[in-house]
Amino acid sequence: MLLKYKSLNLLFIAALCIPLACKTQLDTQVLPLDPQVRTGKLPNGFTYYIRKNKTPEKRVMMYLAIKAGSILETDEQRGVAHFIEHMSFNGTKHFPKKALSDYLEKSGMRFGADINATTLPDETVYQLPLPSDHPEFLANGLQIMRDWAQDANIDAEDVERERHVILEEKRVRQGISQRFQEQSIPLYTNQSRYGSRLPIGKEEVLLKVTPEEIRRFYKDWYRPNLQAILVVGDVDVDQMEKDIKAKFSDLKNPEKEQERTVYSAALTGKNQYMQFIDPEWGGVSLEIGMKQKADTVITAGDYRASLLKNLFQQMLAARFRQMSIVGIVPLTGGLNSFYVNITTKPAETEPALKSVWLELRKIEEQGFTEAELERIKKSYLLKLSEFLQEKDKTPSEVLIKPYLQHFLTGQAAPGIVKEYELSNALIPDISLKELNAQMKIYLKNTDRDIIVKSSAANKAFLPTEAAILSWIENVYAQTLPPYVDDVLSVPLLKKEPKAGKITAVDAINPGGLQKMTLSNGVKVILKKTDFQNNQVLFKGFAGGGASLSADADYQSAVNAANIVAAGGAGNYDALQLGKLLAGKQVQVSPFIIDNYQGFSGSTTKEDLPVALELLYAYFTEPRKSEDAYQTLIGRTREAFANKTNDPGQVFTDSAGQVLSNYHVRRSPQSTAKITSINLDKALKFYQERFADASGFTFLFVGNIDEKTIKPLLEKYLGSLPSKGLKEQARDLGINIPPGRMAKTVYSGSTKKASVMLVYSGDFNYNFENTIKMNALADALNIRMNQRLRNQEGGTYTPNVQMSLTKYLKSRFSLTVSFDCAPQNVEKLIALAQDEVNQMRISGPSAENLQKFKASRKVALQTGSTNNDFWLNYLLGQEMDKESLTQFFDYDAVLNKITVKSVQETAATFIQDKNYIRMVLMPEKK
Repeated sequence: MLLKYKSLNLLFIAALCIPLACKTQLDTQVLPLDPQVRTGKLPNGFTYYIRKNKTPEKRVMMYLAIKAGSILETDEQRGVAHFIEHMSFNGTKHFPKKALSDYLEKSGMRFGADINATTLPDETVYQLPLPSDHPEFLANGLQIMRDWAQDANIDAEDVERERHVILEEKRVRQGISQRFQEQSIPLYTNQSRYGSRLPIGKEEVLLKVTPEEIRRFYKDWYRPNLQAILVVGDVDVDQMEKDIKAKFSDLKNPEKEQERTVYSAALTGKNQYMQFIDPEWGGVSLEIGMKQKADTVITAGDYRASLLKNLFQQMLAARFRQMSIVGIVPLTGGLNSFYVNITTKPAETEPALKSVWLELRKIEEQGFTEAELERIKKSYLLKLSEFLQEKDKTPSEVLIKPYLQHFLTGQAAPGIVKEYELSNALIPDISLKELNAQMKIYLKNTDRDIIVKSSAANKAFLPTEAAILSWIENVYAQTLPPYVDDVLSVPLLKKEPKAGKITAVDAINPGGLQKMTLSNGVKVILKKTDFQNNQVLFKGFAGGGASLSADADYQSAVNAANIVAAGGAGNYDALQLGKLLAGKQVQVSPFIIDNYQGFSGSTTKEDLPVALELLYAYFTEPRKSEDAYQTLIGRTREAFANKTNDPGQVFTDSAGQVLSNYHVRRSPQSTAKITSINLDKALKFYQERFADASGFTFLFVGNIDEKTIKPLLEKYLGSLPSKGLKEQARDLGINIPPGRMAKTVYSGSTKKASVMLVYSGDFNYNFENTIKMNALADALNIRMNQRLRNQEGGTYTPNVQMSLTKYLKSRFSLTVSFDCAPQNVEKLIALAQDEVNQMRISGPSAENLQKFKASRKVALQTGSTNNDFWLNYLLGQEMDKESLTQFFDYDAVLNKITVKSVQETAATFIQDKNYIRMVLMPEKK
């Protein structure tokens, strides 16, 4: 296989240019569009992209893309582009009023999760995933797209109703993030038009904009020469092309069409400084960004430049140990920013910045090493090789994205085969000298933005622009220590494991499972699949977890796995381990949660031995690392500092206390709790939890070679220590308390309320009851959206969640949550309670129950061809000690569920006597 591609690459290099340094030829060689996609343009300018793809089978993803967004709005239209997105779901020519949402939901789709749309400054994109195994679905899908393109109903009555929903959406977004965005976006976009065209719009416009003004924008910009349909999925390409031509050829462009101006944010050469002071900001944050023009990849030369940038970013991330302190991010308006971003305690900004800048100076003056470059090249090409191996198993929702960017921006979409050829041809030629020169390009003294953020209480600690620049100058005055690329060449394990034996093998059908028992008591469940060509996922668990720690040691216990993972295993610390694994697809993570401890991981068939060896190392040879411990504590303190004044966090903390009956383990994060995390106690607890493997169950899902995996299981899992204890979690009594309770929390200044209504209690856990409870929640969610959002316009996204647990106790909780205006809290709570009461009295409507059944069948159809789905399903079944073949009975049990059975379930379990009402309100002035 590699020899085949090597010969292709030699030919490709010759075709590109001899030698490759001949940049002119690269810059003139336009990259072709992926040959797997069929594209064309109708006489009216409407563009289409069609690709057949059978992952997942019997499904298709459709996009309607419009090169029009909020950037095209006049001052009188601020928010109209996004308004039209909403109106498109409120009825069209062929699907009036709510017929559109009803049809899609009856087809098993869910708004938000499946059906969605996005409005950005330069584009609006609608997405519609559909079944493709019936002509009716495809025909109606195209009709919906055709209606959205030019036949949305923008009725005055619907506009008035949706106006309130959009204002509530704007309210939901209000808070510190929105306030920062509104203040900073003019700076990020260099005072360009992008700085005044956030898609959500202006409240004063949203309150008054007329249906006529909305229709004017729709008529001006929803036109075929700015539109494209993208169809990727299990379809007949020839037939789909005929259907698109028949359906979209009659779209009309305006007789006097407006020019579609292409806007951009220009580099000004100026430096900018901004202070953001907000009562909800915690700690002190400093952001330094240096802007460059973003490049669009069109030619082979552009592609080579993008490879250079990608390699540089990955090497930068490796130096900074994957922390998001330094990196390159895209900005709105065609700019990129090389950023440094730190958050510290108020008095620690200077040393934190100097520490980061010293590392940047090392890269700038000393450069990276050849060994670093070779590791990154190897990893990059391996990742591309993995993508190539999965080219026929790549989901449609992934494949469609490059075609979307090809239409919207002209970005090349050559496909994975061509990208693999290009990368293998071009990457070997990228030199360390070229890569080291990148830092000098990014670390520049012009087009620089400095933003400092704090609360008013910490304002005195905010550094001035002059102070920040003096700190950086001071770094350049220091003696520069050399960078040491610490690479080991010793085995991972200090001691070679002594293999155990497989003592029992049982087949479990239906499902194609194998259940094995090893000589040390470890159980293994295998599910071989062909959903991906070269993917193996695994998880292992045993009962106990942090529940077995003393309350005083809980913080050390629950953070123990993170501390160990940050410290490494065997002979390698975490940084050395990353270098050892370069060029391999191996991820292994230990975890300790309240009731369980274990591992999760992913790898390939070839790298499975390495993954299991690493798992064994974490199990038996965890490392004690003071540096890793201090880093984790520092990050935890930083995250805590940034949340102390956040009203949402205050509300979440308060709810956590109430819903746990004020158990000490659910008390809010605090400096004292962080300080209580002790390295020695954490390591001791970790070693205790992984001292006995006899109670562990490991699950493997993927393209497994059973002959190859069995000796590996015997070597790395069969050799794990065993004491035969088989411990279980301790019941700490952390349950939602019975009875009625109400609590109002006052925090923040935003005119927004958050509501959480919780019904809970004991539950008769069985297969049928779990489906009925989920049907209850799903139908209630539909009704909450219909009444609180669509009819009342009182909230943007009401949400109903059902939580069901079997162990340690069979319990349920039903949570209704929404955000709204403070003055509407009581009214909307009363409406929500009425809907719950109606569910107890009458159950769901037959229509809403059918929507639930349709969505579940779609979820099972798509999930059943996904490795992640099967791994998590098997994990849940094992943890709950339920049948592993239950999945195959789901349809039969689902079909038995009736309106009456759901009503009876609601009447039995959803009781007002166990009801907690939590409300977040803005602080009283």
